[in-house]
Amino acid sequence: MRILPKYLTQDELKRFFAAIDFPRDRALFALIYHYGLRVDEATQLTIDDINLKEHRIRIRRLKNGVGGEKPLWRHTAKPLRAYIRVRNDAGPYLFTGREGPLKKRMVQHLYKTYAKAAGITGRSIHALRHSIAVHLLEAGRGIEYVADHLGHRNIQNTKVYAQITNPYREQVFRDLEQHPKIVRIS
Repeated sequence: MRILPKYLTQDELKRFFAAIDFPRDRALFALIYHYGLRVDEATQLTIDDINLKEHRIRIRRLKNGVGGEKPLWRHTAKPLRAYIRVRNDAGPYLFTGREGPLKKRMVQHLYKTYAKAAGITGRSIHALRHSIAVHLLEAGRGIEYVADHLGHRNIQNTKVYAQITNPYREQVFRDLEQHPKIVRIS
């Protein structure tokens, strides 16, 4: 049996983002969550990958994933604008630290710091990627959409999320609970 991915609930995500007050970090983690980015995919983003005027983002997927240009979520554009207004670095990378582009270890450290402040334990930064997959399914999006959103070439990699949540399956179950042909036990 395949181990189900660990993800954050919507309440946990709200607490997580409430713990972040630094504009760069809010924009970074908003992108990681909303686009299901791996840490390396986020650290490789350049300022040219973001087009706030046209509300577009270019994503380069790793691990043989399918990247490309996608619409920029309004909820992602807001923290990006706030960050870009105060961004000091004129270099090509979108997210920078004291010594150039943010490194994977630093992003992981930041995640742990904010997660701890939000009272979230037992989940790595990759849980943000799993979270958007689960939340998209909960929002009624099909598995094909989720596969495309995560950049999966093989939909089999995406089907694990349907084991966590499947609104259609749950509605069928609720309908069957009320069906007259199913014997109710009192």
